[in-house]
Order: sequence, then structure tokens, then C-alpha cells
Amino acid sequence: MVSATFLSLGALSLSAVHALPGGSAQPRARLVSRGASTPGRITMPVVKLAAHGNGQNAAKDGWTSRVDVGAQWFIPAWIGTPGKQFYFLGDSGAPNLSIESTLEPKDHQGDIPLYDPSQSSTAKQLDGYTYSECFGSGYCDNGVVYTDIFTVGQIALEGMPIMVQTNNTSPTSGTIRSGNLGLNIDPNGMTTQPNRLPTYFQQIMPYLESPLWTVDYRTSTKSGQFEFGAIDSSRYHGTIAYGALSSTGGLWTTIIDGIGAGYDNSAFREHKFQVAWDTGSGGGQISREIADLYWSQVPNSEWRPDWDNYLYKCDQPLPDFVIRLSDGNKVGIPGSALFYKRAEGKDEGKCLSMLAIGSDNDTLWGQDWIEKFFVIFDWGNKRVGVANKDQ
Repeated sequence: MVSATFLSLGALSLSAVHALPGGSAQPRARLVSRGASTPGRITMPVVKLAAHGNGQNAAKDGWTSRVDVGAQWFIPAWIGTPGKQFYFLGDSGAPNLSIESTLEPKDHQGDIPLYDPSQSSTAKQLDGYTYSECFGSGYCDNGVVYTDIFTVGQIALEGMPIMVQTNNTSPTSGTIRSGNLGLNIDPNGMTTQPNRLPTYFQQIMPYLESPLWTVDYRTSTKSGQFEFGAIDSSRYHGTIAYGALSSTGGLWTTIIDGIGAGYDNSAFREHKFQVAWDTGSGGGQISREIADLYWSQVPNSEWRPDWDNYLYKCDQPLPDFVIRLSDGNKVGIPGSALFYKRAEGKDEGKCLSMLAIGSDNDTLWGQDWIEKFFVIFDWGNKRVGVANKDQ
């Protein structure tokens, strides 16, 4: 979920501190429980649950997502003492750890679980700290910053800074998500004032074997994981294709060199475009030009303006949709995994693929696309890795 953020001012009153690159002292969370995790690695379970679109899911700054989806991937986490469970959107498109709360006006609280800092004996407000942020749909929220115990996966962090909403432009409803767990690559931290506080990833980085994290969504079981610190070779097969980051704005963006209808070199077509890999958005798309390069190699497919896409015969196997990253390696979505839905009426017997068409060459690939791959967000080497996996 890509956002535009606007900040408000305040004063500093802290005890524990930590220095961000080139910045001033910042609060530092303390690891108080590791559980049964492997040293150097932290695993977060994710589950796919029903979720309807709301104002926060729209992108900004030219990055767009196709549509809101009927289900999204969420991370279960616990805040406070005693701990209360909430579901967070693991969001590679934003830096902030934020949650909706009982501090919001009653008519802006929606129908989702809310964090109540007064019910946690370990919650402490950071004096003078505030934030404000807006998203592409026009949804905005603002609030204050608390520290509390934040437990996710096998570890608990004491004194974790959390952005706590005190107001928003509209209530959030129709979803189980109460907050965002930001995981973008902005080294400056969360968008708080008067100073930017360390993100969740920056807080756990000292405990990791390597400064990276991976995503593996498994649609067959509606479960998966975010793993921090190492690459689990059992979760993918073949060679990892890597692309260096092509943006310095905090987004995980890479250049794709071209696409193929299958892995044969004769089926590959050179065409550079930029992709933002965003776990905080639902859909994804390609340009009409990229679509033409693929579908021109698929017999019996046809462009249909009334669908704004290509249709193909449902009983016809599709070639894999293959991409090549800047290191020269190829990965792809299996043809059998490209199906989206069957057409009806006069188009009965024809099908529509997940290769939705957008207006821009550069694009955003959200959860619908990321769940087709094993994806590596390599903070230390400033690159994204993509590998094939069993569907």
C-alpha cells in the first residue's frame, strides 16, 4: 500500500534511544521473548481471510492496483499486557506500524477491533510525538505514538513504537484488519514527528542472520509466512532471479527486461518496464503493449474491447507468463495459474486471465501477483529476488 505522508510537529521526551542513519537519537524496542525460533531467523505466519476494499487500499504517486479483492493476506499479532490480538496488513509499500484505536471519535471507529492503550499496563505515550498520513483514495488519518509490547510470530518486542490513530476521514469497515505493519525500504524510519522513529524491520535487524525478509503465500491452504533473516530453500525451486532496486523512494521497485510466453528464448520479447512489489495492495496489472507481446504467441486468443482484455479458449492450455530480471534469470507464472474467470453469455467457453490491463508501462504488483512466486526483499543488497514455487 503506497501512501503520501504529511507530518505534524511536537516535542521529544524519551528514555531508551537508538540512532537512525544520519539522524538523531530514537527509541529502541527490546527483545523480551524469542519462543522456539531459530537464532537469526524470525517467522511470521500469514493467513488469507475475507476483506473488502476500503479507503486505505488505494495507491498513490502513479502506482495503481487493479481492484480490491475478496480476500487478503494478514499477519496475526498481539499488543499490550494482557495481549490483545489484531490482524495487520504486512505492507512493503509503507514504513509505518499503525493501528486504529478507541481514541478515535465514536463515529469514526468503524466495525473493526480497536487498540485501547488504557487497557494495557505496558502502554506508554511518547510525549510530543504525532503523525499524519494520507492515501491515494483520499483517506487520511492522524494520531499519536505509544510504545507497548508487540508480539508477532515467535518474538515479542517491549517498547515498540506504534502509531495510534486518534482521527480519520472515514470509519474502516468490512475488514478484519486493524492496522498496517510497514516493511518498505525507506532507511529514514516511520513518518513520525518531531523525529522519524525506527520501523519494525529496523528494530529486529540486529537479531537477524541477514538483513532481508521473504514472502511465501500459499493459496492452496490460505496460509503462508513472512520470514526474516534467511532464505528457506525448501520454499522455492530453480534459480532465484534478482533485480536491483530502481527507485530510492522507499518502494521495492525493479526493472523487468522483458516477457515470454514460456521459457524458450524464441518466445522472449525485450521490453523494459518497472514493477513495484507491494504486499500491501491486492491486485496488479500489465500494459496493453506487454499483453500484446504475450498473447500474440497464444493461438486462438483475441483482444476484446468490451472486456478490455484478451479472451482465450478455456480448454486451451496457456504458456507460462515469464519475466526476466536484470541479472538475466527468468521466472514465471505457470499457465495453469493464470486463469481468472470464465466468460458468460455469447462468450461462453472462453476465459479471462489474471493479466489485467493498465494504462501505464510501469506498474504495481500486489498480493495477487506476489502469491504466484517466492519473493525476497533483500534490504542489505538493495534488490528484490523472485523464484518459482509449487502452486
